[in-house]
Amino acid sequence: MKTTSRKRLLVSSVAMLLVAMLALGTATYAWFTSNTTATADGIAVKTAKTSTLEISKSGHAWGTYVNYNHSKTMFPASTTTGTSFVKAVAAASDASTLKSGTITSASGETYVFADQLNVRNNGDGKVKDVTIEISNFTNNYGRIAIVPANESGTITYPSDKSFKDYVYDTDGETYNGLTNTDGDTVSIKGDNTMTVTVGELGKNEAKYFNLYVWFEGQDAQCFDTNAGQNLDDIATDPNKKLTFTVTGTPDDSSVTG
Repeated sequence: MKTTSRKRLLVSSVAMLLVAMLALGTATYAWFTSNTTATADGIAVKTAKTSTLEISKSGHAWGTYVNYNHSKTMFPASTTTGTSFVKAVAAASDASTLKSGTITSASGETYVFADQLNVRNNGDGKVKDVTIEISNFTNNYGRIAIVPANESGTITYPSDKSFKDYVYDTDGETYNGLTNTDGDTVSIKGDNTMTVTVGELGKNEAKYFNLYVWFEGQDAQCFDTNAGQNLDDIATDPNKKLTFTVTGTPDDSSVTG
């Protein structure tokens, strides 16, 4: 029998990106002084199986629950590509510039959490208007990038797009991301709509995205006195965890039987 349901599909994905940071003084510029750290703990995605949409991380084990098992101390970093990060420190706790000679390469989970957040239609009909919505993201110098990629994780930009078009933050303010250790920058205006367009998914079709989470040192709010924030509001309300919600509308016009 031809399926006639047009009911909205919902996959609720909960990512607990709990962050505790140590405040060590004051500063007037982005970046912490050398000993200030941030800790991200318990990154996970959990879904309620209520539709044909499924999610996976880089291992491509599709289903209703993804656990990234991430618990690392994280320091501020900066990137304009997602493939390379740099780090630096402020000249002093009340500095207005970076400390001379401190921009160096940064890599690993102490500076960025990186994995995949992939979406698949496991049904017989098409699913239209698929989106990933980010909610409860409140940290004013945190950054999330959800970047189109292929199955192996190689970034695949449309011809008119680059990394800066896929960066999400809470206020949409322009900042100058560091490109390399020479101090070159690229102007980036974060997207505060918190909605990632996936598009249409055909039968058994998947779309792949690289997921990056980091603390942007070039954000003017990234200084010592703002340490101690969470990425979300879990400290005040356990129900307000950073959440990725995947939604779509079924199109069963092509299904027969």
